[in-house]
Amino acid sequence: MPSLLQRLKERKLFQWGLAYLAGAWLIFQGIEVLAEPWNLSEAVQRTIHVLLGVGFFVMLILAWYHGEKGRQRASGVELLILAGILVIAGAAVALLGRGSQGEVAGGLPEDSPVVVSEKSVAVLPFVNIGGDPENEYFSDGITGDIINHLAKIADLKVISRTSVMQYKESEKNLRQIGRELGVAAIVEGEVQQTGDQVRINAQLIDAETDEHLWAEQYNRALTDVFAIQSDVAQQITAALRATLTRAEASRINERPTDNLEAYDNYLRGRRFWNQRSLAAFDSAISYFNQAIFLDPDFARAYAGLAESYVLLPEYGGPSIPEILPFAKAATERARALDPELVEAYTASGYIKEVFEWDREGAERDFLKAIELNPDYATAHLWYAELLGVTRRWDEALAEARTAVELDPLSPAPNLILGLLLAFSGRPDDAIAAFERTLEIVPEWGLTYGGLAKAYVLIGDYAAAAPLFDRLAEVTGSDPEAYRAYLAALSDPAKIPAAVTALQATNVYSDVGGNEYLAHLGQFDEALAVLEQAYDERHPYLPWVNVDPMFDGLRSDPRFQDLLRRMNFPE
Repeated sequence: MPSLLQRLKERKLFQWGLAYLAGAWLIFQGIEVLAEPWNLSEAVQRTIHVLLGVGFFVMLILAWYHGEKGRQRASGVELLILAGILVIAGAAVALLGRGSQGEVAGGLPEDSPVVVSEKSVAVLPFVNIGGDPENEYFSDGITGDIINHLAKIADLKVISRTSVMQYKESEKNLRQIGRELGVAAIVEGEVQQTGDQVRINAQLIDAETDEHLWAEQYNRALTDVFAIQSDVAQQITAALRATLTRAEASRINERPTDNLEAYDNYLRGRRFWNQRSLAAFDSAISYFNQAIFLDPDFARAYAGLAESYVLLPEYGGPSIPEILPFAKAATERARALDPELVEAYTASGYIKEVFEWDREGAERDFLKAIELNPDYATAHLWYAELLGVTRRWDEALAEARTAVELDPLSPAPNLILGLLLAFSGRPDDAIAAFERTLEIVPEWGLTYGGLAKAYVLIGDYAAAAPLFDRLAEVTGSDPEAYRAYLAALSDPAKIPAAVTALQATNVYSDVGGNEYLAHLGQFDEALAVLEQAYDERHPYLPWVNVDPMFDGLRSDPRFQDLLRRMNFPE
């Protein structure tokens, strides 16, 4: 061994090895930076990593023989030891390469591999080629309806509208988009509406090879728009060799309305609904009502109305008691007109879960919605919330991950996944989900609040502090209240000052800041806020059943009585 070490020094193998590893590391970083602008495929990146790993072996062997003095030769034992060193070093380089490649591919956790199914597809936003920006709602509506048609086919995995709309006017190539969305095929298209005529071009492309799998151009009367959508969905299904059942074909071929003006108003309403703001919901409701006025039997318009009503309380609109009668009436009318309308079952489930605390009824509705449309991410997401607040953690996490898979670039599924991980005792894993949410929407207060809470739960108050400051900045709340709260966690003598700050300021929180009061052991004050939230039927109130910030309150009879009134089992 001393002889071998001496020879390694003479041949400067350590210096060569360190220099090579430093160079390899620089190449790995370069690949990560240049993969997107240079359109480097995953296969090319992997090939570079493998070549660098093999090159490490070659470099050491060359360094050994070129550094040899005289006619020295290593003994058999020395060669075995050297071979072992080479194997270990090569394995280390290979692992480094794999790690770098994983980061380039999207930075997904090792325990969350993305398996791309051959029967998976994303429909990119159809391009409005009419030149009139006012018609953008129509091309977006066509995109959404084709997605909805494909999502009804159980044998297909279809990415939700929220995620694909992120690629509107994107310059990314299809291979990269396919990797980011986890799909094998991508649909591109163009829409032009001129008077009572419509032209739609659609093509299905292999995301990895850019091979055209199917393409068609439709020039028809506007009255044929539903038949075009149906044909596009069926042609794509056939090209991907997915199974289309007779019942699914029947659903795809149904005409939602015979009144094109009503359909036009419906598409305008959906455009506003997808913007998710209080003002946008008001506009959406107006358009859905106009569609219903033009066609009183338009089930999808009633469903859109219901889905708008149920979200108003979360966005600062009327309270749940005020909006409940309107939401229920719209939902019941939609289900009466179309007993298999997935949006109606999803809205009904949400009303029962959040408005009425009827969780058994809500579960039946969500399961029915998922049965009708396995790729409807919203149904999976709202069902995950129901499972979470009732502590069915494994099922809840599975549903949340399904929602993320179907709608990977939407913030809500990633946020809910983070909350479920944090509340089920996995705050470290929750941090990654919250950070992913921030990548999608950097200015969302709920994400900063969840991420700060996750750090508080693991006791890292220093990491939580800047997140609370950012939370205050994006929500307009007072940062001093959060700072006082963190100070009190470290020094109980500062609790009275923290309570005063939390009660005197506008603290952004799920239920008015009482979670911070409860976490500080101020149970009377926290319960007073909870009772007010109960009277208002605050949409986030059921989460107190599982939020660990309330763990100190769980043995209090008053808290147990609150849970009982919310229909949670003892």
